[in-house]
Amino acid sequence: MNRQRTLRRWGLALAAVLTLICSAFLVSPASADAFDDCASGRLCLYSASGGAGDRRDFALGNNPEAYDGGWDDRALSAMNNTTHWACFYTAGAYGGTVKAVQPGASVEYPAATGSSHKLAPSSAHCYTGYERCPDNRVCTFTEPNGRGTMTVHLPTPDPVTKNYGNSYGTAAAPASVVNRTLKHACFYPQADFTGTWTEGTGGTTRYGAYVVLRGDSTTVPAPFKGTFRSHELVQSTQECQ
Repeated sequence: MNRQRTLRRWGLALAAVLTLICSAFLVSPASADAFDDCASGRLCLYSASGGAGDRRDFALGNNPEAYDGGWDDRALSAMNNTTHWACFYTAGAYGGTVKAVQPGASVEYPAATGSSHKLAPSSAHCYTGYERCPDNRVCTFTEPNGRGTMTVHLPTPDPVTKNYGNSYGTAAAPASVVNRTLKHACFYPQADFTGTWTEGTGGTTRYGAYVVLRGDSTTVPAPFKGTFRSHELVQSTQECQ
């Protein structure tokens, strides 16, 4: 009986000690005050780790493709106090390496490398940027999945084909495309809406126009990647040159 009473006392004492230890962890200075100045509904960047240093706040809908005011490559920590995922990018225009931070979470950076961000409804949206393209436009991007610098192509009449298209010469090298028009887009390797692609030993496989259907988007595969020099919009893919 005495032995049982002694064991019970030891159990109660051990439980009390564990409670004190757990309480000490919960009120540790490293986590108690960090980031608590970031208001609800805001994404906050900090110039030092642990939510210290200068702070810059962003609201939902404020998705800068380039930081101003000297914040490019400056943040060392951040707090996402919004209901959306925070998508951080090491390059401007949502390019470079991606870091997705869930709602209500903070993040530390080993080095200041952030150059742009957006707040998205899911983590999957962090890895695409097609939504930047306006309605009734074809947009090309320098990185896969609609990320990187975007070029918006304005439809203009072509005097020969009577279709709408753009010629963008040798300056463009799209890695991805979105077609937000009501027509199909035919892409060509020549600036005059012509040309073919070849693949295989001795060029035995030949391809005509690369087609992006109306409302569709794609990361451009080989052998087409980086070779588009013009495109036209057509009602039927049979109209491609």
